[in-house]
Amino acid sequence: MKMYKIKYIIAAIVAVITMEACSDLDIKNLNDPDFETAFSNPSDIEGVASGLINNWFKSLNAFGDDDPESPAFALWITADAGTCSWGNFAMRDFGREPRIEYNNTPSYSYASISDDYYSSLYSVLSQCNDILTQTDINGVNVGENNDMVKAVAYFVQGLSLGYLGLVYDKGFIVTQYTDVTQKLEPAPYKAMIDSALVSLDKCINISENITFTIPSTWLPGDTYTNIDFAKLARTFAARLLVYSSRNKTENDNVDWQRVYDYAKNGVTKDFAPLADDAIWYNYYHVYAAYSGWGQVDMYIIHMLDNNMPSTLSSATDYQNLIAMGPATSSDARLGTDFEYLSSCSFKPDRGYYFFSNYRYSRLDDYLTTWTEPMPEIRAAENDYFIAEAEVHLNKLDEAKTVMNNSARHTRGGLPDLPADKDQILSAIHYERMVELFLSGFGVEYFEMRKSDLLQKGSILHFPIPGSQLQVMEMDYYTFGNTTGTAGVDYSNGGWK
Repeated sequence: MKMYKIKYIIAAIVAVITMEACSDLDIKNLNDPDFETAFSNPSDIEGVASGLINNWFKSLNAFGDDDPESPAFALWITADAGTCSWGNFAMRDFGREPRIEYNNTPSYSYASISDDYYSSLYSVLSQCNDILTQTDINGVNVGENNDMVKAVAYFVQGLSLGYLGLVYDKGFIVTQYTDVTQKLEPAPYKAMIDSALVSLDKCINISENITFTIPSTWLPGDTYTNIDFAKLARTFAARLLVYSSRNKTENDNVDWQRVYDYAKNGVTKDFAPLADDAIWYNYYHVYAAYSGWGQVDMYIIHMLDNNMPSTLSSATDYQNLIAMGPATSSDARLGTDFEYLSSCSFKPDRGYYFFSNYRYSRLDDYLTTWTEPMPEIRAAENDYFIAEAEVHLNKLDEAKTVMNNSARHTRGGLPDLPADKDQILSAIHYERMVELFLSGFGVEYFEMRKSDLLQKGSILHFPIPGSQLQVMEMDYYTFGNTTGTAGVDYSNGGWK
């Protein structure tokens, strides 16, 4: 395998996009002799730290004119959670049936969904590394907020590495301890996740031992004390462990005791930054739920009402669907979270499998005011981590209790579950697709991926973006349809 100088990797990545953290601060190579001077002022370091969570959040969810795009919609469509036949954000390409090979060339019309995400996360990672180089290695003290700054930097460092590991088959592990003058091989996604967990554990350790409150300008909405922040880091760590599996075999071999230990002490409230429609916003939520754009795939509606078809294949199927009228369900969330539509604006010539008669309405307050909380992790998600870990640890009574006290009952009004492994796991899948619908980036895709439920030929991860392959003189490669290794790079299973 070829090896690549990290300084060239960072230079190529940062040249593509520099995320805002401080209005007049450029990302610096750590070997640059001006670096220590530029970062010697504690206020500069704290200023960069103040924007880290926002920069990470926008890497996943922004989609503004001046913001990076991400694969959020492509993953949502691939998961058969959402549906949309419009070409924007590669939604049509990723919804095609049968699934097609991903075009990883730089000239691909929607290459930005991978290029931007990859580049922006590495840019955010570079900012974290800059901060930690000064505070951890060079001994610069920011002042009374020094430990909070380090906790936030480790938190976002972990999320940046982790979300690269969730989406790509491999990447470059670069931290403040990496010697950028040396060569480095791309690391497989599991190593990316492991490195992310090291960073999150450091955040947890600092947060458990130092008293602080995250400023509302850094993370608007709810108050996050050091204890709250440690809980949030634990839930994200559980999320990385649970969602990184590429297939069911990997899922069965997850360190479920570690997941349980993280999640048992994880969040008890939603992680939902407050939108201000200026710096904090979520265009993933907007375009996935706004009238005329994304709709709810029939796979989800069928889960709520088994009498409804799970897929459509012809004009007759769609006409029959409309003749059936609204779905009915014993789950109260069909009425609170989903809106029936009497028509669909998608183009028939692009395939009736895109058609649906529902949109997601739970986020309508945000679509009206643009200043509502934007759920990235719902508290219920942590419940499902606990319950799934307990199932794998053969604690079925405990798992049953968690599920029967979760949103499944409190919001859905569904009957209690018995202490049965298959029923509990089936309920967890249902809850991730219904209760967690359009919450965190990629949740439905990661759930379908680890359960071997993605349609046959769907990519199980992205390759390193083609533009980066060219810059680093790496050989072209891609995945999807039948390209790659079956069950590792593309799905050879599927729910239909």
